[in-house]
Amino acid sequence: MADTIKVSIIVPVYNTPESALRKCIESTIAQTLDEIEIILIDDGSTDSSGQICDEYAKKCEKIVVIHKKNGGLSAARNSGYRAAKGKWITFLDADDWIEPETCKETFEFGEREETEVVIFGTIQEFEHFHTPFKYHFEDGQIFIGNECKKLQNEILDFTGNIATAWAKLIKKSFLDKYHIEHNEKLRQGSEGVEFNIRLFEHLHSAFFTSKIYYHYVFNPNSISAKHNEQNHFFVIKCFEEIKRQIEKSDNKEALKLLFYNRFAYVVVSAAVTGYFSPSNKQKYSDKKKSFNKYVSNSLVQTVLYGSKDYKLDKKRRFILFLIKSRLYFSLIIIGKIRYLQKH
Repeated sequence: MADTIKVSIIVPVYNTPESALRKCIESTIAQTLDEIEIILIDDGSTDSSGQICDEYAKKCEKIVVIHKKNGGLSAARNSGYRAAKGKWITFLDADDWIEPETCKETFEFGEREETEVVIFGTIQEFEHFHTPFKYHFEDGQIFIGNECKKLQNEILDFTGNIATAWAKLIKKSFLDKYHIEHNEKLRQGSEGVEFNIRLFEHLHSAFFTSKIYYHYVFNPNSISAKHNEQNHFFVIKCFEEIKRQIEKSDNKEALKLLFYNRFAYVVVSAAVTGYFSPSNKQKYSDKKKSFNKYVSNSLVQTVLYGSKDYKLDKKRRFILFLIKSRLYFSLIIIGKIRYLQKH
């Protein structure tokens, strides 16, 4: 049976809204490629998510359910990867969904081009509008050898849109060969960026298609969509680890130039969609106090006061200026505008 599985779909599940979880699972069952397995990892859910996974497993023999103690997203993805029997694997978040042809067509791309990774298009779905991700590559572009370093650079480009674990088909033997797993110490935040830095460090070949297969659904109740002070510091921890990985990279000089620019986006986001967002219910004085603690972090300090010429758009440059000048009340207004745009 294991020899016949072409693609393993790995879905970490933790307290996912029922309608979203069902849509996600049903999108995997609807795949036009028959030789797949669907691995649902119930990461210690405290709601009905685990039971819903079991319900679908009884109806579909392609589904394997792993129930485990809560260990975070990285640990859940690793549990799925270790259990996978497919020649290729793809990660799918439980509140997102994929097109029916995803596995069949991306598998065919990977096999035809003999690549290690297939990167495919994503559309971001908000409640009232959809926005396709934009990329810096041409549809059908192939990357061989040192050209893969260009892909690694794109991970640290905020507009590159390839820094996620999902929207990729990855050859399992490639991950096995280089022992590439998610870092389980990085429980939440930018763990996908760190994973991809290591993934692309060893990459010899990749294929890009702009065709949209992945639907990234904005969840206003997710950790990343709401203010969560602990999560902001988890993200810093991720970037501290990314910095350490860069020091060991063959592509170190190029990545070092991009690192702080990418982290500048993180600082701007923490201010606007975090500390000074309407989702943060603290009093204004407490918001300032909490944000000053965040700003005191050494990595954040380097971004704010280092002599870096960041390649940010005018809006984000202005926000960075407001942070450096401690004009926090203006950030309240910008945070409210951004909140209304997303919701």
